[in-house]
Amino acid sequence: MMVSPGPAEVGAQDGSLTLLTAGYVLPGACADALLHDGGVVVGGSRILDVGDAAELQRKWPAATTLTFPGCLLMPGLVNAHQHGRGISQIQLGHRDDYLETWISGRRSRGVLDPGAITRLAAARMLANGVTTTIHANYSYGTGDYAGEVRTQIAAYADVGLRATVCVGAMDRGQLVYPPHEVCFLAGLDPELRAWLGRAAAPAYAGGIEQTIALMADLRAEFGTHPLIRLCYGPAGPQWVSDDLWRAIARDARDHDLGIHLHALESPAQRTAAAELFPGGVFNHLSDLGVMTSRTVVAHGVWVDPAEIEVLAASDATVVHNPGCNLRMRNGIAPLAAYLKGGVRLAVGTDNCALDDEEDLLAELRLAANLARVPEWRGAEPPGSDVLLAMATHNGAVAAQFGAETGMLEAGRRADIAVFSLERTSSPYLDPDVPVVDAFLARANGRDAVMTMVDGTIRYCNGSYPGLSVDALQVQAADAARSARRPADIADIPHAAGYRHALGEHYRQLARARAGDREGS
Repeated sequence: MMVSPGPAEVGAQDGSLTLLTAGYVLPGACADALLHDGGVVVGGSRILDVGDAAELQRKWPAATTLTFPGCLLMPGLVNAHQHGRGISQIQLGHRDDYLETWISGRRSRGVLDPGAITRLAAARMLANGVTTTIHANYSYGTGDYAGEVRTQIAAYADVGLRATVCVGAMDRGQLVYPPHEVCFLAGLDPELRAWLGRAAAPAYAGGIEQTIALMADLRAEFGTHPLIRLCYGPAGPQWVSDDLWRAIARDARDHDLGIHLHALESPAQRTAAAELFPGGVFNHLSDLGVMTSRTVVAHGVWVDPAEIEVLAASDATVVHNPGCNLRMRNGIAPLAAYLKGGVRLAVGTDNCALDDEEDLLAELRLAANLARVPEWRGAEPPGSDVLLAMATHNGAVAAQFGAETGMLEAGRRADIAVFSLERTSSPYLDPDVPVVDAFLARANGRDAVMTMVDGTIRYCNGSYPGLSVDALQVQAADAARSARRPADIADIPHAAGYRHALGEHYRQLARARAGDREGS
């Protein structure tokens, strides 16, 4: 039996055999392996076979066939760095700014409901062909970080998105990057200094013992969950002490956990790193046992050649977030240098993509174009296979699902995305242009027509089987409205004063650094 899936059929997977056929099937990150009129057989949560559609129909006669004419069927996309923010920061009232002052704006708002916001983020990713994501460290400031993490894990599981959820950690630099906290506070107005010095809930779970204990509890609860992986998410080198790094690295090694961190994201972080780690950030982290093949570095905008060598030698993954880097005035990550150095690359939206949507394909295209150096003898821009790997297999490796997802082959989890090629090829596509090249140059997330996670269709033709996205939007909007203002209205002018002081602080550091370079 062959049917074109519609809203009534797409939720019917019950463990029986399903044959998905499409005009084109791309089994992995190799454009030359593209199959015309191909198919994938799914049984339960696993892929059983991949090949020519007609041959698969003969080989698996009992399978129900869902056909997607004029479409590209491929491994599900992996958003390898985001924070579960289902409503964009612009929509929440946070205008784009320097990263450091932008972060400070949260102090002028109330506390969002992490469940409502994360559920909507997961649904939006499914609608863009994303089957797996890494939820990086993020705290809503409820005072119950363990409860927040459990709520976020439940949100991804309920919506049906595969997720690696990071347990955050941070024990220094809450107000300004070290080693300048004392000087920064001393220069503030006494009233503002008193406001910033108020007793507050600890960042994330707390110190070493609390962080390790929370991870142990979560491993006991979710260690066998088919859609969830756990990972340490230390905020970044300037926010984490050496003792906390060592403890995290040790526990990650003992329990085969990943470590996902922000590093060298902004010019201000580059300045802090130069003072804190004169021998190099990643050399320092290597000495602490942090840098392994399970380590993932988000952003990495301000790396030098020596740092790239350490990343390559440790087999770590770097997640490129091009739209966010532009919007937060961080700069442009040296994609060509990473590729030349042999560093594995993935891509993420950071919930701050250039078009303010969870469109991973658009971010991938932005990354490719930003890597086009204006030199005749410069490095070639990344080719189709590199881009495909960034959005699929390499992202799966970063999410600690590399052995199970990221490509379509027998035995792997059935994480599949199908994209319409109508916009890509309409009104005309020259036959000399490879389909995959055209897809990467023109397709968008809104071209996704079906997203399957672990053998279950979670999105198809605008429908979410068993899920009301309208209800999710209402819940998220209600959460945003309730968090428009902080519990104490006096926090608003104080937050504005703090934001201004931060800007002046980092501008002075930038001027000092520029003076040092001119004098050397």
